[in-house]
Amino acid sequence: MAGRAVVAMSGGVDSSVAAALMAQAGFDCVGVTLKLLPRADSGFGCCGSPVDIDDARRVCERLGIPHYVLNLSDLFEDKVVRPFIDAYVSARTPNPCVECNRSVKFGHLLGLARAWGAECVATGHYARVQGARLYAAKDERKDQTYFLYSLTARELSGVRFPVGDLAKDEVRARARELGLKTADKPESQEICFVPGRDYRAFLEGRLGPVPSLEPGPIQDTDGRTVGRHDGVASYTVGQRKGLGGGAGGARYVVRLEAGSNTVVVGRDEETFAAALSVSGVSWTGRAAEEPFIARVRIRHRHSPAPARVTPQSDGGALVEFDSPQRAATQGQAAVFYDGQEVLGGGTIARVLRPAGRAS
Repeated sequence: MAGRAVVAMSGGVDSSVAAALMAQAGFDCVGVTLKLLPRADSGFGCCGSPVDIDDARRVCERLGIPHYVLNLSDLFEDKVVRPFIDAYVSARTPNPCVECNRSVKFGHLLGLARAWGAECVATGHYARVQGARLYAAKDERKDQTYFLYSLTARELSGVRFPVGDLAKDEVRARARELGLKTADKPESQEICFVPGRDYRAFLEGRLGPVPSLEPGPIQDTDGRTVGRHDGVASYTVGQRKGLGGGAGGARYVVRLEAGSNTVVVGRDEETFAAALSVSGVSWTGRAAEEPFIARVRIRHRHSPAPARVTPQSDGGALVEFDSPQRAATQGQAAVFYDGQEVLGGGTIARVLRPAGRAS
């Protein structure tokens, strides 16, 4: 038999099949569901609601492996929810899934696995690990490496992604064959702690009145006021909805200015970025010291674009695209790829437009 494996059980079909595959491979599996919200009355996808906990428990019973619930709500609040709120208040667009993977799902679970004498942590992420290197999943539509770039070689040596070589329909087929309750469970399409993607209601519920939720001016890139907005936290770069048109045609959000509570709009071509300043770069392997050519992904559904990446002495990097890319957004991740391999990534701190104007 292989060693012990801690399997993160979200209550969804992917982690259910991951657990089954690990057990079939001979691992002594222990299922763990993370309760990340102190109160969650319905299934939001991965925060440990009663529905999700019950589904994970039933899958473990079916597979004949033990199941535990681990309450990490304080850690999740500190590492994920509060930074998410701070970013939106500052007119940045955060990516909480990256930080959840970094600090909670892997940061904490790997420590737990070591304490339990486990060989590895397995999850239902669509990604692949080969020799402590991170690669995109077989199913490109489901690939989740964009959210996993912060895993280092040390962490990757103790991680397994059993469904990374399967397509989504294959995963569901396996679940049906095994009689797992989660086989046809719908996927969550939202941030787990913001049901309905109503960020404004979430922020108002947590903070009350804040400047970034107050009405303010909409200006074009020449500084002319062309309308009013209902709070910069309600907008993101590249957005068109809710901005109106006019004689100049459709308008798109070019940047958000939290200090003056201003939404700056322009033509679609004005949303394109020629280069990015990326902060807090994490490398999956050895840190790069010299400039290199890579494909860079700037949001989950973005097709990675060719670029020159130059490491900086402050731990960041300058990314210069071969062709300008649309809607690069402060607070989102920029992830570097060499073919299918993930080299690392960081947080977009500054966006340089083709004309040289920064945002």
